[in-house]
Amino acid sequence: MAAVRTIGAAALAVAVLVCGGCSQESDAREQPSLTRLDVEASSAFKGALLADFELVDQLGAAARRADFAGAPAVLDFIFTTCTGPCPRVSANMARVQQQTAGTSVRLASFSVDPETDTPEVLAAYAQGYGADATRWRFLTGAEEQIDGVLRSLWLARSKNDEVALGLRVTHSTRLVVLDGRGVLRGMYDGESEAGVEAALARSRWLAEHPDA
Repeated sequence: MAAVRTIGAAALAVAVLVCGGCSQESDAREQPSLTRLDVEASSAFKGALLADFELVDQLGAAARRADFAGAPAVLDFIFTTCTGPCPRVSANMARVQQQTAGTSVRLASFSVDPETDTPEVLAAYAQGYGADATRWRFLTGAEEQIDGVLRSLWLARSKNDEVALGLRVTHSTRLVVLDGRGVLRGMYDGESEAGVEAALARSRWLAEHPDA
């Protein structure tokens, strides 16, 4: 595990490419890419443990990693004023919510612009995507908490207040799949049909195989 984390940290330095106000990791040719990890649904791959965090959700309720224990989760990273890929990623998360109904799969969207994205702002945003707050939580809070979550997944964000509001934050547009222990089990393209289908397959398989 230590070796995987070391390689992942090194890959992060060269993997992030800016993509119209958000960012998308390069499709490096190593198998699997440490910033993509689009592994098969039944893969034995296990990555890093998600960092613990102290955030709040769109209802103002406290949120920590332990809240997601015992069931697989699909995570993404967005900001509500984004005029780049975030709306597509959020629409795809809504699809994940719909197509995992009746399973134990949970969803979490972390704001990468927590200064702007208060719980009230996130609540309005969540409503626009039909989010069921019992399954899909939108999280915000201290920037260092968000950055800790990103680092634990070999990801990062950056902010430039000198550009247009909707383009100020660069960040990953991947869908991150965790198992019920909070361990990274896959990372998929959050903008493509194939990526969403793969994330769905992986999360559903983990729900059916909690001890995998």
